[in-house]
Amino acid sequence: MLNDKLLDLLYCPVAPESKLRLKNEQRNSELIIEGELICEQENLSFKVTHGVPDLIPYHLLSDEKWKMWQDHLEGFQARREQRVKKPEEVITKMSNKSKPNRYFAEFTNIREGVMLDIGCGPGKFRHNFDPKKVHYIGLDPIILPEVDEFPFVRALAEYIPFADNTFTDVVSLSAIDHFRELDTFFEEVIRVLKPDGRLHILQSIHEIRGPISAAKMLTHYIKDKLEDRATKVKNADAPKHIYEFSQRSLMDSVNKYFDVIARDTYSFKWYSPTKAFITLRPKAEIGEPVS
Repeated sequence: MLNDKLLDLLYCPVAPESKLRLKNEQRNSELIIEGELICEQENLSFKVTHGVPDLIPYHLLSDEKWKMWQDHLEGFQARREQRVKKPEEVITKMSNKSKPNRYFAEFTNIREGVMLDIGCGPGKFRHNFDPKKVHYIGLDPIILPEVDEFPFVRALAEYIPFADNTFTDVVSLSAIDHFRELDTFFEEVIRVLKPDGRLHILQSIHEIRGPISAAKMLTHYIKDKLEDRATKVKNADAPKHIYEFSQRSLMDSVNKYFDVIARDTYSFKWYSPTKAFITLRPKAEIGEPVS
C-alpha cells in the first residue's frame, strides 16, 4: 500500500532522476488510496488504484520480446491458479515456503536498513526481519491480495521506480528466471543500491549432475507438462521460464556485474530443484557512488 513514506521514495521508472508528483489523491488516514503520479520530465502519468501505484511503463512494452514476456507472465499466473479453486491463494502458497526462505534470510545476514524485494509475490519474506530495523518494500508486476499489508509498488525489475542510492539491500527469491532483460535488471540494481549495498539472490538450479539431479529435472518437467494440460493460456508457446539456470550460467550472469561475498546451496526436498543462495556486491568499477 502507498503511504507518504513510500511516496517520498518514488521516482519515474523511465527517468529515475525525476521525482514523481502526486495529484488528485484520495486518502484513508495515512494511506493514499487513489490518485495520479506525474513524471513531468517525460510527461507521463501513472495511476494509483486501491492503494497500489502502477509504475509499469506500458508504452515501452510494445515490441515482440515484451509481448512474449507478457504472454509468459499470463501463463505463469494461469498455471499456478489451476492448482486451487481460489486463485489468490496459489502464489501465496507457492511463495510461503517458510523453511528455505528462513534459511535464506539467515544467509543474507540482513539486520537493518532499507530492503527492496523484487518479485516479492505476497511479501512473505518480510516476516523474517524486525520491522523496526528493516524497512521492507515489495515490487512485483503481479498484484496479490496481501499487498495491502506492506509498502508495495507494481513495477518491473528492468524499470525500478526509485532514485539512485536508495537501498541497503535488494533481494530476489526465485524470480530472476522470469525477468525479461537480466542485464538491465542488474544495472538497475546497481543504480538503486547504496554504496556498499548488497544484492541477495535465491534461485532454483536446473542441471543434471547425477541421478538425484536427473530426478529433480524429470519431476520439474512432468510438473510443467501436467500444468500445461490442465491450464488454458492465451499463448501455449510462451516459455514457462525466461531463463533456466545451471550453477555455471547463473554465476556467469552475476559475475559480469558483481563480486561474490557469500555463496551456498540448499536442497529442501530430494525431488525439488536445488536452491542457490548468493550474496553479491557491485564490482568497484561498475558500482562507484554517483557524485
